[in-house]
Amino acid sequence: MEIFTKSFESKNGKIKVHGFKTGKLAIKKAALSAKNPGFLSTILSFRDKFFGEWLPIWVWLIEHPEGLFLIDTGLSNDVKQNNYFNQLDFISKFYFEKQMKFEIEDNEEIDKQLKKIGINCSTISKIILTHLHIDHTGGLKHFPKIPVLVNQREWETKDGSFPKLFPENLKIEQIKLENRFENFENSFYLTKGKDLIMVETQGHTRGHSSIILKLNEDKFIFFAGDVAYNEKRLVEKIFSATIKDNRKNIKSCNDIMNLATAKGVIFLPSHDPESGVRLMNGIELLNSDVV
Repeated sequence: MEIFTKSFESKNGKIKVHGFKTGKLAIKKAALSAKNPGFLSTILSFRDKFFGEWLPIWVWLIEHPEGLFLIDTGLSNDVKQNNYFNQLDFISKFYFEKQMKFEIEDNEEIDKQLKKIGINCSTISKIILTHLHIDHTGGLKHFPKIPVLVNQREWETKDGSFPKLFPENLKIEQIKLENRFENFENSFYLTKGKDLIMVETQGHTRGHSSIILKLNEDKFIFFAGDVAYNEKRLVEKIFSATIKDNRKNIKSCNDIMNLATAKGVIFLPSHDPESGVRLMNGIELLNSDVV
């Protein structure tokens, strides 16, 4: 199991970024690339007998002068339990059990992976969630006393999320994104040095957010969550059937592309098999072969 680690010099000091694959998932081919994303396309995809390719589930750790910041927490191997989804409504239970496939080994959970680089879960400063879907929140059970930062809009709407599956006694901190950063209308500075920024990238959910690590005035790392599963889909505006708002997701993709025309942007979505390689090689969005 490979862990991707890259060190950077920033205006605020040395920063190290780690990328972990916490299992993988697959959805039906018809749901993976829907011409008209939404509820109807999701339901129609149930008829498809074939699954798309396996997609990794990335979690990112930033070793920062102000602390250790974990972006998302990945999948839990609890999904392998036969009764894990029993407490959900019938359609949701059917979707997770029949329309999706999950695969994760015990040593792929985020707590085990952090230990491999010498970090204990209790030393994490903040957890930052891009959104509340189960493949991003499954590892929360390992961080019972760590503050969990969530876009307030995401916490209030909870699109496609299931609080019954959340661990008890979460230390949720709802973040109001009231500032503007570059071309993103809603943002919030997560560090005193103003180099780690939560920006709203609506569409996948109504409160979906991405995290920007500003290395300097001209180079950013963009932790994109599920705004697009990979660079090609970002450029071509190809989304899964399950997104909440197609129009807003297109706008979010355009905002990212516009940022990449002005700055050097390393684009790291949560389900792109190439995200680790792009981190290690510093491949920027507009220099990618897919653009």
